[in-house]
Amino acid sequence: MYDRTVQGKSQTVPMTLRIKPVSQNPMRYTWQITYGTGAKKLVRNYELVAKNQSTGHFVIDEKDGTLIDAWWLGNKLYSQFKVENMLLSTEEQLEDNRLHYELVVYQPLTSQAQGFQQKASFENYQLRSVQSAELSPVKE
Repeated sequence: MYDRTVQGKSQTVPMTLRIKPVSQNPMRYTWQITYGTGAKKLVRNYELVAKNQSTGHFVIDEKDGTLIDAWWLGNKLYSQFKVENMLLSTEEQLEDNRLHYELVVYQPLTSQAQGFQQKASFENYQLRSVQSAELSPVKE
């Protein structure tokens, strides 16, 4: 995974994603993300649950009470959510037996509007960081 910030900092972190059906249930999959290796390895054990296959609605269950709604459209899985004040947007795209992963993080930005009344609620967000990875199947 390649992690870049708007301050120009970047780092490369090994990443794996394992997706497997939960027993014989076609509606539930393990969704295990591993960042790093060795003593610094961080493993996230989630579950991907198909809520409504006709609309492409899935839920990523982080197994700690956090449920992230996601939608499959075309060959991409999209989700967008807020953690504290940060807005996070993810895309996972399946193409040629490879999965392109991207997570974009935004932080609130003071509104540029001055001197007039807005007709609708409006918020700006500043780009904070982008994490991206190209993942290939691995035989275990």
